[in-house]
Amino acid sequence: MTLPQIIGFGAQKAGTTWLFDNLATNPGIWRPPLKEMHFFNHQNDGGRWMLKDHRQRLREKRDTALQRGKPGVARNFNRLLQMPMLTEEWYRTAYAPCPEGLQSIDITPAYAMLDEGCHDYMAKLLGTAFKGIYLIRDPAARAISSVTQEMVGETGLDGWMERIRSQTVMTRSDYRSAIQMLDDRLGDRVLYLPFKMVKADPINLLRAVELHCGLPEGEYKAAEKASHMSPKTHSPAGLHDAVRELLSDQYDWLTSRFGPSYARLI
Repeated sequence: MTLPQIIGFGAQKAGTTWLFDNLATNPGIWRPPLKEMHFFNHQNDGGRWMLKDHRQRLREKRDTALQRGKPGVARNFNRLLQMPMLTEEWYRTAYAPCPEGLQSIDITPAYAMLDEGCHDYMAKLLGTAFKGIYLIRDPAARAISSVTQEMVGETGLDGWMERIRSQTVMTRSDYRSAIQMLDDRLGDRVLYLPFKMVKADPINLLRAVELHCGLPEGEYKAAEKASHMSPKTHSPAGLHDAVRELLSDQYDWLTSRFGPSYARLI
């Protein structure tokens, strides 16, 4: 099986780039062409932006491989560029170079929002043994982080709250629906990790991933290094409290699902 057997479902702005960067150094992992493959959510909504973005990223990686004297790697990127993007054949081709005995990964935060049909298709394509990983971050902090880049220069609380109330942000903040779907479909095949552990105890968090996914022990020399930090910007006073109130049902549900001690670590 060369298709990915470790799927990262999210959440967005909850450390998935950090997780990918570290797992990619594990001796039992084969690194895929892109961190976020967006294959299954493309089957869900078919966003054309994904096609353009993938082509650009693959060209950049191909050119980098050529500059580093890795023509074989460049050929793999070129093969993907010559195919219709994000088809099942393309996805299979992307993972075909994975050597026997290694596991491959697909960490795409948008997978947290897949519908039932896409989950059925994922199970049909990947089989029923793949493992899932889901990083859970404080709902208000995650929502604020997700809009920070576009809110640079905005100092008013009303402006921030209007953006956070948008359908996209609220959908991505709906841990309850996402996790209930995963519970129903995958059960204990999904490992839920609290975000604060990324900073507080990164090695043991990665050890938990290894145990869950059947991976060998890695060194993770960059485990304490942050990945993909949001730009620093001034946010209005009272923003976190206002967003927490807006998402109070999510806090209540997370505490009910995982317990108070776990909830304090998100």
